[in-house]
Amino acid sequence: MDNSDNIYDFKKRERRKYERYETEAKVYFRVIYEIKTKVEFQIADKEEGTLSKKYPAMSKNISAEGLCFISDRQLKKGDRLYLELYLPKREQPIRMEGQVRWSQPASAEEKENNKFETGVKLTVVEGRSVMTSIHYDEANHLVWSITLESIFGNFRKLAQNQ
Repeated sequence: MDNSDNIYDFKKRERRKYERYETEAKVYFRVIYEIKTKVEFQIADKEEGTLSKKYPAMSKNISAEGLCFISDRQLKKGDRLYLELYLPKREQPIRMEGQVRWSQPASAEEKENNKFETGVKLTVVEGRSVMTSIHYDEANHLVWSITLESIFGNFRKLAQNQ
């Protein structure tokens, strides 16, 4: 072993007694909003190219490319839907298009009231393609899309105005 190896080993060893911490602090916070929102949907008739009457529903959850809602109506997998989602303090609804992926009786409590949960894969929100809008938001470390921006962006604006 030559002298240069000893110098390398000396520099490599940690000489600090305590762990180091970065001085650049990142602060995160959470704001909890109740965002069960009113939804109205119409079923598109594939052959006739017409829309059904509007049916009411309540949103249950949302993702970058999907929406789950609860309604009185059980839908069929593959049904094409046109949806309007109504947010507080927003004059116009958020317009969406999508396709039913599943529909099943809701939880025991809601099942007694003949309620159904329906999962929809969204294809278009506010005239924009959902798939082309999905991206990873590096600043916030999460997957984001036009779907989430249309809904949560509205709540962010409300919080900023308060």
